[in-house]
Amino acid sequence: MPDAYPTLRAEIDAAPAEREGETYYILHDRAGIAPSRLLVSPLGLLVAGRLDGASSILDIADGLGREYGGAVRCQDVMDVVQALDEALFLDGDRFQDYQAEAAREFRAEPLRAASCAGSVYPADPAALAADLDDMIREAPPPEEAVPALASFPRGMIVPHIDYHRGAAGYGQCYRVLRSTPAPETVVVVGTAHVPMRERFSVCEKDFDTPLGPVRVDRDLTGSIRRALAPVVDVDRDVLAHRGEHSIELQAVWLRHLYGDAARIVPVLAGSVGEYIEGDREPGDAVRDPVIRAMADCLAGAAATGKVMIMASADLSHIGPRFGDRREISHTFLGQVEVADRDYLEAVAVGPVDGLESLASHNDLYHVCGSASIFVLGLALPKARTHLLGYHQAVTPEMRQAVTFAGMVFA
Repeated sequence: MPDAYPTLRAEIDAAPAEREGETYYILHDRAGIAPSRLLVSPLGLLVAGRLDGASSILDIADGLGREYGGAVRCQDVMDVVQALDEALFLDGDRFQDYQAEAAREFRAEPLRAASCAGSVYPADPAALAADLDDMIREAPPPEEAVPALASFPRGMIVPHIDYHRGAAGYGQCYRVLRSTPAPETVVVVGTAHVPMRERFSVCEKDFDTPLGPVRVDRDLTGSIRRALAPVVDVDRDVLAHRGEHSIELQAVWLRHLYGDAARIVPVLAGSVGEYIEGDREPGDAVRDPVIRAMADCLAGAAATGKVMIMASADLSHIGPRFGDRREISHTFLGQVEVADRDYLEAVAVGPVDGLESLASHNDLYHVCGSASIFVLGLALPKARTHLLGYHQAVTPEMRQAVTFAGMVFA
């Protein structure tokens, strides 16, 4: 049975749907843990929105009745709550048990499966390789010329948007890597698109791709895990890696470029929102013991001359799909570009400057890669940056746009 004061999980999203002329809503789990979707009525959506852990079934029924008129039966609310619980959308015993079992199963799997194969990119190896080569060949020239490098870049910002919409950005970034010597290992600090309980999660699994597996550098992964053990449990959110694309999309590229020699350290970074939108100052993030520990580990790895640090990060997410009241327009996109470029210029000055740029407008445009980019900058404080390109992927039919950029840290 659901708890007496049920709580809807933060990862549950809703999208409208039409059925026989009636409006319904499809609920789904952004974390990819709950295996099914759930179709609910408008009343069901209203009930779900009030499951805050502080309201009882009776509270919700009474509140909806007063707000919308007429009587709402406790049984109607209970039916919705029961369906949400069975779908694993409530943060209760049923979900906690399922999540624990799913985490055990994921830990037991020999490889982290390619979750995006056949959807975000072709599952056929030949077709995939051809697509990646096309992105490099057709990419526009860099906005800022990158000087000849004796070795690979010390760090990079690379987009993690889907390949189709992000082709220009991926091509600009991986063209640079194709023209320089290969690093022994790439630490991929990916954006976690689901809420994590800890600041970072480090995965020890090799990543499967249609081109072959990408091996984890277990020596470096182990040293990072040991260094962070006193301040963070990097295993606690391991299940977040199962369906997360931000590392997978880079793993595919690295396998394409470096073949069986490709080695990665997969790191997921949670939010740094408290230093942008919360009560804490952006400069305080430098003294965050968990962030500091991770940055110090990465700085030490980069100092060996064998390791590159990659922030797998997109920029702004705008439009009604992401909670904006404004529709996508040329004016809106122009304002976002100004803010994005201000942010990138600030990142080039220093990591705290980047956070301060976002804090100046309270992260109005929902930059998703700020944590990964901050850690990269903190680990490479003296690097010289070169902007490869800034891009906007506009999808008007979905009432949204996502922006992204490529940047070299030399």
